[in-house]
Amino acid sequence: MFSRILFLRNSSYGTALKPVSSSLVAIKRNRESGLAKPAAVLLLLAAGIFLAGALRLVRLGHFTLAQAAYCLLAIPAAMLLLLVFDYTFHHARIAALMVIAMLAVLVIQSPAFCVGLGLALAGTVLMQNR
Repeated sequence: MFSRILFLRNSSYGTALKPVSSSLVAIKRNRESGLAKPAAVLLLLAAGIFLAGALRLVRLGHFTLAQAAYCLLAIPAAMLLLLVFDYTFHHARIAALMVIAMLAVLVIQSPAFCVGLGLALAGTVLMQNR
């Protein structure tokens, strides 16, 4: 029976012992409640950005093959800017504001970049939670 029950040393209580299975359940519960919320918020943001760009393209009245190519070319550019934002956010938070400003200007100026940014953000979040 002792071989089935494993104990883990808890550093906050000195030598107090608690079963490993209960700590694993607590870790799993924290992961399920803590990681789903930010991913859902980012997916909603990506969907909103994509829909805003798509509606702006529809309001133009005609969707040509060139505009579709611009949307496809905007995806790697948006991914690169998201990568630069992530780096600057972790190393120089003030500089991350400049990247956000650049993303905002591009989103406002170009509906194709808006669509590309929405797809890039959604793709990044979905691949992260795969």
